[in-house]
Amino acid sequence: MSTPEELFADPRIHPYLERQLRRHWVQDDGKLTPVLHAISRLLDDVDQQRQLDEVAMESLAQELHERLERIERSEHRYRRLFEDSPVAMIALRASDLAVETWNGAAERLLGHSAADVLGRPLDQLARKTGSECPFTPQVLTLAPGATRTLDLVLTHRDGSPRDTVVTLQHVSLADRQNIVLHVRDRTEERQAARKQRESDARFRTFFEYAGVAIHVLSFDGVILEANPAAEALLGYGPGELIGRSATSLSPDEDVESTRELGHELRHGLRESVTVERRFFHREGHIVWGQLTVSRMKQHSESYLIGMIQDISERKRMEAALVRQAFNDDLTGLANRALFGDRLRHALARGTRHASQAAVMLLDLDGFKRVNDSLGHAAGDQLLVAIARRLEAVVRAGDTAARLGGDEFAILLDDIESVEQVERLAERLLESITRPVQISGRDVSVGVSIGYKLTMPDDDDISALRDADAAMYTAKADGRCAVRRFDPAMHQDALNWLELENDLREAIERQSLYLAFQPLVQMHDGRVVGAEALLRWRHPKRDDVPPCTFLPIAEATGLIVPLGRWVLREACRQAVRLREVAGADFTMSVNVAARQLDAPDLVHTVREALRESGLPASHLVLELTESDIMRQPDRALRVLQELRDVGVHIAIDDFGTGYSSLSYLQFLPFDELKIDRAFVQRVEDGERDRALVRTIVQLGKSLGALVVAEGIETPGQHALLHELQCDVGQGYLYSRPLTDELLLQFLREHRDRGATSALPTAVAHAA
Repeated sequence: MSTPEELFADPRIHPYLERQLRRHWVQDDGKLTPVLHAISRLLDDVDQQRQLDEVAMESLAQELHERLERIERSEHRYRRLFEDSPVAMIALRASDLAVETWNGAAERLLGHSAADVLGRPLDQLARKTGSECPFTPQVLTLAPGATRTLDLVLTHRDGSPRDTVVTLQHVSLADRQNIVLHVRDRTEERQAARKQRESDARFRTFFEYAGVAIHVLSFDGVILEANPAAEALLGYGPGELIGRSATSLSPDEDVESTRELGHELRHGLRESVTVERRFFHREGHIVWGQLTVSRMKQHSESYLIGMIQDISERKRMEAALVRQAFNDDLTGLANRALFGDRLRHALARGTRHASQAAVMLLDLDGFKRVNDSLGHAAGDQLLVAIARRLEAVVRAGDTAARLGGDEFAILLDDIESVEQVERLAERLLESITRPVQISGRDVSVGVSIGYKLTMPDDDDISALRDADAAMYTAKADGRCAVRRFDPAMHQDALNWLELENDLREAIERQSLYLAFQPLVQMHDGRVVGAEALLRWRHPKRDDVPPCTFLPIAEATGLIVPLGRWVLREACRQAVRLREVAGADFTMSVNVAARQLDAPDLVHTVREALRESGLPASHLVLELTESDIMRQPDRALRVLQELRDVGVHIAIDDFGTGYSSLSYLQFLPFDELKIDRAFVQRVEDGERDRALVRTIVQLGKSLGALVVAEGIETPGQHALLHELQCDVGQGYLYSRPLTDELLLQFLREHRDRGATSALPTAVAHAA
C-alpha cells in the first residue's frame, strides 16, 4: 500500500494529476497506482500534442504575417511600377470599361490628368484605325487571363491623334475584374517609317536620275546596283555592271594603293573613304574619277555605296599645269626647275652607289642672227627643231632640257666613261649644225658645248656652274666646239668676275683712257685721221688688253656707257688734234653691237658733236659687218639716221663676217676697212693678192674709201698701194699713241713733210 508522500514523489505521476490527488486524496490499497500511471501517460501525451499545436499555430501565424507583408510589398511595387512606368498604363473596370487607374506616362501621352479621366469610359478617347471592330467589343470579348493587341488611334487632349499599339490583359485584382492596357506610342515611329519610305523614294529617284555615277557594293566588292550615270561614265549598258567586281574596273596599282583603306572601311574603322582612281572605260581609254565609298545600312543589312565624280578634265588641267611647271612651253623639254630636280637626284644616287653623271650645257651660235633676220616665229621653229634633234640623240633615261633662250642642257645619268660623253657631244654637234628647213629656206646654226663630270662633293649649283664655264670656253675657242670642264676654267671664271667688278669701278672713276692709231694716206704718207682705241691701265694688273676686257663689257652691257664716254672723249680730242693735223683730219670710233641696239645711239652722237664742236663729217663710226648683219633692217634704219646727222660710216673687219652683198649695196657707208687677216697674207701669193684686189675694187665700185688695217711691213704697204688702196693703218706707221704723243707725232710729221709717215723705202719710191 502506497503512502501519499510516496505517490506524490513518483515522477511518473503527471503534475495535473498530482494536484487533483492532493485536493481529492483517497486511500490507495495498491490497486490505484497503475491506473494513475496510465492516466499520467495520457496526460503527458496531451501536453506534448498541445505544445506541437502551439508551435504549428505560431509558425502558421508567422507565415501568414510574412505572406501579407509580401503581398503588401508586391502591391506597393506594382503600384510604384505602374505609376513610374515609362509605358502608358491604364486600368479599366471590366464591367463598364471606365478608367480606374491612369499612370503618369498615360497623362503625358494623352494630355489628360488622372482626375480628368477617372470613371470615364476609355472609348471616348479612342478612334478606329481602319478595322471595322470598335474598341469596346474588342475589350468585352476578352476572356479572363487572356491578352490581345490592337492598333488604336487615341486622341490627345489638344485634339491631335496618337498612333498607338495597345496590349489588353484581363486580370483579377482583389476579386475585381480589370482590363489593364499597356499603350506604346508609335506616332514618331510611324512618322520615322514614313520619312524613311519617303527618303528611300527620294534616294531611288536621286539614284536613278543623278548626274553622278553611283553604285552599291557588297562588302566583298561585287556591284549590286549601278545607276545610269555610272553606266554612261564607263560606257556600259543597263545592268552590265551588276555582278562585276569593282576592282576589275581599275588598274591593279590603283587598287593596291587603296587596299588598306578598303580594309578599314569594311571593318568599321572608317565610315567613308575618298580616293582618286583611274577606271577603265569599256572602249579601252582611262577615265579619272574621285571615288567616295561609304558604309550604308538599310533594312538591317549593310552595304557599301560608291560615288564617282568624273575628274578627267581636272586631271588633264593638272597635267598641263605640271607640264607648264616642269616643261618648257615651246619645246616640251624639261625646264630649268625639272632639270635641277633630276640633277639633284642623280647626284644623290651617285653618292649612294658610287656612280657618276655628266652635266652638259649647249648654247647655239648664231641664233640671234636668225631670230633677228627671220623673226621670232622662225627662231621658235628653229628651237623646236633643235629640241627634237636633242631627243633623238640622247639615251632614253637621260634628260634634255631647255634652260631659256637658246641654251639647252643634258643630264647623262650613270655614265661609264668620258669617251661615252665625248661621243654623245660629237653626235650632238653634228646633228645640231645640220641645216634646218624654215619657211622654205635652209637655216644653219652652230653650237658650243661644255660638260662637267660630276664629283662626290658636287651639288646642282656647282655642277651647272662648271659646265657653263666649259661651254663659254668652247665659245671663246672659236665656237662649234666641245670642251670638258677643267678647274682652270673656274679660275678663269673667277678672273672674269673680278675683272667685271674692277671694270665697273674703273668706269665710275673714269680711269680708262683713249689711245689713237694714225690713219695714213697710201700715196703720199699724209696723216688724215686716227682711230680711237679704248685702253685700261689696271691699278694691280698694269695694262689690261682690250681683247680681255671688251668681251666682258659687251657681255655685261657695260659697253653702252663706255661707248658714250668714248664718243664724247674722242670728239673732244679730235678738236685738239685738228689744230695740228689740219682741217681734214677725221676721228674714227668703234661702235659695238650693244650700242647699235641701244635706242639712244643717234642722240648720243648728236650730243657728243654738240658738246665738242667737231663737225659731223669729221666723225667716222666703225661697225663690223657681223654686227650690222645681226639685224640688217634695223641697222639700215639706224645707219641712215646717222648719215642724216652727217657722220661717216665705215664697215670694219670686212670679209670676216656674215655679210650679204644684196644688203651691202643698200647700206649707207663711206669707208670699207679690209681686215688685217687679208693684209697679213697679201704677200703670200697671187691668190691672196687677188682676194684683196677684189675687195678694193668692190669698195671703189660702191664709192667708198678703202682702208687697210694691220699693215706691218713695207712690202704690204707697196702691194696695197699698187692695188689702189686709199688709206693704211698699222704698226708700220705707228703704234697706238696717247693724245699727247699723237700731238707730238703730228707736229713732227708736219715739220718734216708728208712723207715722213712712210717707211724710208716707201718714201723714196713715192
